[in-house]
Amino acid sequence: MALRFSLREVRAVRPEFNLTRGLLQSKLLPWAPVAVDSSRLYESVRREAPADGVEVVEWMIYSASDNAVFTAWEDEYSRAGSRVATGSGDAYIPGVRVEDVRGESVRGSVVAERGYGVVVTPAGGFRVPARGKALIASGDVLAWASIPYVGFVQWVLTLVRWLELAKVPIRERVRFPASHGLVAPNMFHVPATLSPVRLFRVGLTSSRRQVVVIKGRGTRGSYEKVLFTAEVEVPEGESEVIFNVLGVPFVQAFTLEIQPEDGTETVLDYIDTLPP
Repeated sequence: MALRFSLREVRAVRPEFNLTRGLLQSKLLPWAPVAVDSSRLYESVRREAPADGVEVVEWMIYSASDNAVFTAWEDEYSRAGSRVATGSGDAYIPGVRVEDVRGESVRGSVVAERGYGVVVTPAGGFRVPARGKALIASGDVLAWASIPYVGFVQWVLTLVRWLELAKVPIRERVRFPASHGLVAPNMFHVPATLSPVRLFRVGLTSSRRQVVVIKGRGTRGSYEKVLFTAEVEVPEGESEVIFNVLGVPFVQAFTLEIQPEDGTETVLDYIDTLPP
């Protein structure tokens, strides 16, 4: 069953914005400031634990910054009634595993030479570009990974594994966590409706003008299916994106994926669904 996206309006609410308002502090690293992008924490982490080449080395600062941002995002996502698991570390030694997803334990020089690292999942192995990111959507596996740092021996792998998707509507703010500029998407479950049209109002706060990609995916067991894709330009500051999703004879259940641009800081303010 196909779905169709129809943009109605992008409405600027206000140019002023507060990215961290209502966002949660990391319980894992409670001394770290609240941030949307881990690159904002790099200097704070370095001041807290300067790299000395013995006890603290460079990859740890990258990983700690990601852990501070992504574990706080876990809690924001879970308060919407769902579960996502994250983790960041050196994939070679001591290794990185999040639930049933893990990084391949090879030296950083191998990752640098071939240009990618491998993430192993129940659905198979997937390549993640060195100093890049990848979404893994296959069957009932929905995951995301980034590699923000590659050294000769060690390399940083940050993993996300969605376990239970938050259901719309979403009433509290959720950041789009960024691994040193590499922005992860947010995923939400949209239940089926008997109507052929469903109206969405999505509130976003963005650090700059950007193009946000909105996709409809299949539900658990068919995450790889893309039902629709749209690119929506949003202004700097707070805005509201209003769109319809149409289906015949009705709008089936689907996964709503929202992906901001890399290099941006973006927060989801809310998702409402209304009668068309």
